[in-house]
Amino acid sequence: MLRAGIVAVILGVLGGLAGVWMGITLFASDQGETPSLHAIVHHELHLSPEQDALIEELETAFAVRRNALEAQMAAARQAMGEALLEDQALSEEVSMHAQAIHTAMGELQVETLSHILAMRAVLTDDQRASFDARLADAFDAGQ
Repeated sequence: MLRAGIVAVILGVLGGLAGVWMGITLFASDQGETPSLHAIVHHELHLSPEQDALIEELETAFAVRRNALEAQMAAARQAMGEALLEDQALSEEVSMHAQAIHTAMGELQVETLSHILAMRAVLTDDQRASFDARLADAFDAGQ
């Protein structure tokens, strides 16, 4: 019973941190007060057809990479939980899987920031100013 509780707490904290970070930086729900960057780009910046096509390509490529990194995090969380149940201690194996989660999470953060910058590069100066202001709001909301 205690082991299952420990695993649940660790997995819950890690999953929660990843979810909060992703929600703040890029994937906030359109239902909240602050629209997601996706909604801002597609509904507020009045993209040209060429810009829209370029951003769709960027989003498709980013989704593939994001899904792969999220799968790595899920696999590492699963392996960490199994190791923790077996070892019942903060063993080398548990630590190794925890590090794998952090590594994938860090890679996802860098990929997300690169994606944001790639989208920004497609925008006109006026669009970029609006995008930057909204991006700053999204990061401020995370404080």
